[in-house]
Amino acid sequence: MSAPAASGSTLPLPCGPAADGNDAAFWEGLRDGRLVLPRCTACGTWREPGRVICAECWSFASEWAGVSARGRVFTWCRSQRDFMDDLDVLAPYDTVVVALDDVPVRLLGLLVDDVEEAPAIGQVVVGAIVQPANAAWPVLRWARTEGAR
Repeated sequence: MSAPAASGSTLPLPCGPAADGNDAAFWEGLRDGRLVLPRCTACGTWREPGRVICAECWSFASEWAGVSARGRVFTWCRSQRDFMDDLDVLAPYDTVVVALDDVPVRLLGLLVDDVEEAPAIGQVVVGAIVQPANAAWPVLRWARTEGAR
């Protein structure tokens, strides 16, 4: 699938494994209903999906392990323009960067609950794996929980 770019060309939707396959395990994990992230097998440092080399020891060795999809809003941005309607994203919507609770990794995603209330930095969120109607791959979305901060 592709979405029109401003220039009139088409770009692939940012949903699904990258062409190099370095993040394929992340997307396959979502398809299986789990959030998985790479961890360096040389030093134990967690990585973001798609990062090939360890930022601590420069090793290429890694394994994928399940982690909790729970964290806190690190930062956020509200968009007023429709984007990626193939992924069920209609304006207005909030994009959040979530600092995961269990591992020192931050993930980008959409906040899917009440857009009338602005997210708060430090607010507790939980991830949910959602299958957009017109997408081949599921995506990770975030929702607020009680007990922010």
